[in-house]
Amino acid sequence: MEPLNEICIICEHKRNEGIYVQDRFICDECEKDMVNTETNDPKYIYYLKQLKKIEVSYF
Repeated sequence: MEPLNEICIICEHKRNEGIYVQDRFICDECEKDMVNTETNDPKYIYYLKQLKKIEVSYF
């Protein structure tokens, strides 16, 4: 199987491994960093902003 080489919606770099959320790619590195970021960390706001790129459709 070939590497994904997708662009992460968080860091905006091409990465080979990660997850998809609503058809949007988040690399493993960003996923791990987001999970371990406290809400009082300045990076938390950045992650929220980047996650807003994910459009949620209820229909």
